[in-house]
Amino acid sequence: MKNFTLYQHRALESVNKKKYIFFFFILVALIIGPLPAYSHSQHGNDSGNSPKSEKDLLRLGATVYKHMCVFCHGQDGNGGGKAMAYLYPWPRDFRKGVFKYRTTPFGSLPQDKDIYRTITRGIPGTSMPAWGGALSEDETWGVIEYIKSFSKRFEKEKPKEAIVIGAVPETNEESIKRGQGIYQEMKCSRCHGTDLKGDGPIADELYDIWDHRVFIYDLTDPNTFKFGFSRKDLFVILTSGIDGTPMKSYNHLKEDERWDLASFIESKINKEVHKPAKYETDLKTHVIDEEIDMDPGNPLWDSIEAKNIHTIPLNARRDPIDEIQFQSVMNDEGIAFRLQWEDPQPDRTSSRHQDFKDAIAMQFALGDVLLHQHGHNEPFFGMGNRNKVVNIWQWRADWQTEIETKEKLEYATKGLDLDTMIFGGEVNPVDSLNPFRDVPVEELNAEGFGTLTPQPQTKQNVLGKGVWKEGKWSVVFFRTLDTINKWDIRFQREIPVLIAFAVWDGKHQDRNGRKVISMWQRLKVPQLAN
Repeated sequence: MKNFTLYQHRALESVNKKKYIFFFFILVALIIGPLPAYSHSQHGNDSGNSPKSEKDLLRLGATVYKHMCVFCHGQDGNGGGKAMAYLYPWPRDFRKGVFKYRTTPFGSLPQDKDIYRTITRGIPGTSMPAWGGALSEDETWGVIEYIKSFSKRFEKEKPKEAIVIGAVPETNEESIKRGQGIYQEMKCSRCHGTDLKGDGPIADELYDIWDHRVFIYDLTDPNTFKFGFSRKDLFVILTSGIDGTPMKSYNHLKEDERWDLASFIESKINKEVHKPAKYETDLKTHVIDEEIDMDPGNPLWDSIEAKNIHTIPLNARRDPIDEIQFQSVMNDEGIAFRLQWEDPQPDRTSSRHQDFKDAIAMQFALGDVLLHQHGHNEPFFGMGNRNKVVNIWQWRADWQTEIETKEKLEYATKGLDLDTMIFGGEVNPVDSLNPFRDVPVEELNAEGFGTLTPQPQTKQNVLGKGVWKEGKWSVVFFRTLDTINKWDIRFQREIPVLIAFAVWDGKHQDRNGRKVISMWQRLKVPQLAN
């Protein structure tokens, strides 16, 4: 009976009947097995209880996590996945049990519904996408259970009750004025700046509990609010604080003072520029009878349906490129794509080491892969993963500039061979080292980080052209429908093609893994009759 010494004092005080009842329940517990350390009961507050058992949910969550989350958050939830080196802010370390977004008081664990909101809505302004359209209810609750298993806090503590929010008071000029006074009195401008642009005098000196530099976002931009920008959302954040960061709780202020401060912040948000994020979009290629040329300004594009693709920054920044406009056409010979995005400053050259160029890429999943089917077995949208190869087409502005410069020189010299003039008939050694100089597009393959490989020159069969005009880049890609290279995407298929995008902005010193990206999109390509 040594295993039950914690209960012996109760047993000694009990009558024989109670002893039998006690040992009966111990026997039942041993037969059934230990109960989980924490309960799924919170879920009933949000979407109803899942019919699955705790064990089934945990097993399901582990499977989804290994397909969808491990690349950033790591196998043991430490935030050290393979993608971590390319991301800022860094992925969350789940082992500490510290979560930034909560509706619970400062220092408390989050409720399950708080983690649910973060998973389904994502975290704007960061590399954490919204998985609401990708995961089922059970999968989401399963991932929550699995995430909680990384931290002992969930075994020892329970989340506190959610912050009580009464009726939202009306905002007016007086409340905004009072809130501005509180903003100044609380010295909020030291971090967030006088104009709330995130450029306060100590903004570059702040670190979180993981010893990571904190990025202060522009509070006038509604697209980078991590947890919502309504006055109610702002009130919750002011009351709860953001755990693990220098953003403390302001619950020492009176409730009406917090509402006034929220009113002032809300008054500075430019809601007109808000772009509701749709992370996955169904795209379509349109069949035309016309010839396809490489001019991005060709009038044929004017009648083609355009879809906007939401992009997320892998590195926190101000004024990120957050949208790409997509169009696609095809005829008997080939398929073309026109991609457009706003960029007030074209970066066309990388001739100096301090220069960074603009670029854009499309990524295709090879093979007959369906999105979010068969246990989410599609390639990772961040350049694929082992045995799940992706095909990438990248256009670069500096290559485009080199081609245009060469064409202008040939026109000026009336077609005289410059290599003959400069190298006495020898081949230009620089051109020999860059076999793609005549085409501004390069075709590559990858199956995970560190595996990006250009295809041989003889296999390069994608054409492209980019034009910058009036603050916007327009780039056209073209390829014939037929291909004999097994590492090329095949468009004539019954199921949709998985396609993703990436944009590099020279203004933000983007290169390699520093960029904005999209998640997988579904592209429906019509099958042409043979």
